Amino acid sequence: MTGGQELLLLAAVIPLLVRCQSKPTVSISPPLIEIFTGDLFYLHCKGGQSGSQATWSFNDTAVDASSSGNNILRIPTASLMNSGNYKCTISGQTSDQFPIKVHAYVPIASLTIQTGHPVVRKNSKVILEIRNDDGLDGWECKVNRGEETKRVILRLEHKNATSLAFETTELRVPQTIYWCYHKTKNQRSNQVILRTTVNEVTLEMYPFPAIAGERMTLSCLVWGTDEVKRSVFYKENTVIKTINGESFQLDSVNESNVGKYKCVATYRHKGQTIPTPHQYGSDAQEVLVHASPVRAQLSDHGTCTCPACEGTMSYRYYKKMGNSWKMLDPDMKPSHGVYHCRAVSDNMRTLPSSSKEFGASIPWYLGLIPVGLIIFGVAFYCYKKRNAQAAVDIYEQVQMRPTGDANYEALNVSRMKGGEYDTIQPGSEGREKKGGEYEALAKTGTKEEVYHTLGDNVASGGEGGYEALKREGVKKDEYDTLKTKSGEERPGTTREGGDDGYEALKREGVKRDEYDTLKTKSGEERPGTEREGGDGGYEALKREGVNKDEYETLKTTQAEGGSSSKSQLQTVVEINPTK
Repeated sequence: MTGGQELLLLAAVIPLLVRCQSKPTVSISPPLIEIFTGDLFYLHCKGGQSGSQATWSFNDTAVDASSSGNNILRIPTASLMNSGNYKCTISGQTSDQFPIKVHAYVPIASLTIQTGHPVVRKNSKVILEIRNDDGLDGWECKVNRGEETKRVILRLEHKNATSLAFETTELRVPQTIYWCYHKTKNQRSNQVILRTTVNEVTLEMYPFPAIAGERMTLSCLVWGTDEVKRSVFYKENTVIKTINGESFQLDSVNESNVGKYKCVATYRHKGQTIPTPHQYGSDAQEVLVHASPVRAQLSDHGTCTCPACEGTMSYRYYKKMGNSWKMLDPDMKPSHGVYHCRAVSDNMRTLPSSSKEFGASIPWYLGLIPVGLIIFGVAFYCYKKRNAQAAVDIYEQVQMRPTGDANYEALNVSRMKGGEYDTIQPGSEGREKKGGEYEALAKTGTKEEVYHTLGDNVASGGEGGYEALKREGVKKDEYDTLKTKSGEERPGTTREGGDDGYEALKREGVKRDEYDTLKTKSGEERPGTEREGGDGGYEALKREGVNKDEYETLKTTQAEGGSSSKSQLQTVVEINPTK
């Protein structure tokens, strides 16, 4: 066979070989049942000769896939604009159309990170939580790494459980995608994308991906410490923000915020002895922004609507309970508290409406404020009134009246409650006195005259009344009366001259040896006194634990002439302001 014939034969065979090759196919990873706004997915073109490059078209328009290797078309954040038909071509062969429909809603169930962050150190784990208002019976999850997808079985403790937390396996690859779904129904949750790094500093974004028009937080975190002194944020290697701390917010993100971000942190570790702080940077992370899904509306009257929704939708109301939201029963509507609502279909729902507060009322504890102010005002007024007379000293000693008046003025103490000590009155005028007889201590009901005089109104030789001994804070019944009993004869005393002994000063609940008796001793001779006339001296009033100079003695000094009925009783009261 000549060379020309061989070429002719090869030209005839090549078209036959091309027609015999199978067409390339398009597949999706992760294998999602439904696609929602914000989803990340990859389209793979398989088939053709080994090593051949694929080209892509979307709705018959060429698409550049060079950034992902040509044979893979990456859709980082799905939106309504990504709905349509996709095809790939390899070696002249074109695949069948691969239709994609993106829903402008969010999935019926939610998957969130309970413990951890979207970016973790290699070989770390996080805890995820799946939640579905209609229960998790029949649900399981999947995990995708590249083109490999595995099942994650959920072990429910209760069949009617609406939430469940579970731990991931060790994260070793740069990107891992988790999502959950119902095994028989066309229902699924949103995705959670976890990334790994070997750096000590990480750039985190909340939420990921960001929603157009919403807030997004960027954080420069350091493993092992929260003492980040300074953070510098970069977009495409250009500084966009320098802050003291670790986080800042973008109030309303849009397409202009899409790009590669990183941060550099200046920080110290707890217990660090080196004076110089550390300074390291994070990996570059891609900030993604997708269009906002449909959002429900909650009116001021508590009615939930969704003008942008398509098809038949029902409405669910949620009440804020601490940091979470609790779904109300179907027949319940907002009453008292903070609420939002969603429009819901069989396999999707809207974003929650803006929250509103209904039936706002003043908290019960705020009602106590005016009551407290009134009580404080009354107490302050009484305090000022009580202290109006206390200009310098709390105690003021009053001088004795001129000779001939047997009474002493009362020793008044401001800030004492009225009626704590009663007066000791002498006998009635015109009544025969017997050696200084005293009447019972009686209580008065006035506040002005807190303590009254202890006097002896004697017709002849009437000097020597005693001023009242006062003490702040003593209750009425703590001291019994001090009086004489002319009708009794006591051991160690004589009734001659009409002098009667005094009974001991008693106190309820006080031990015997805590106060000594105050009595007359007619049979004993005391220094500085005479026994003529049967007048007995008084022993000092003693109290256990009282310093020597805190209280002086209360004693009698016999007047000239030796008559007890004419003896002058002197009072020495030592007021020590330092005690």
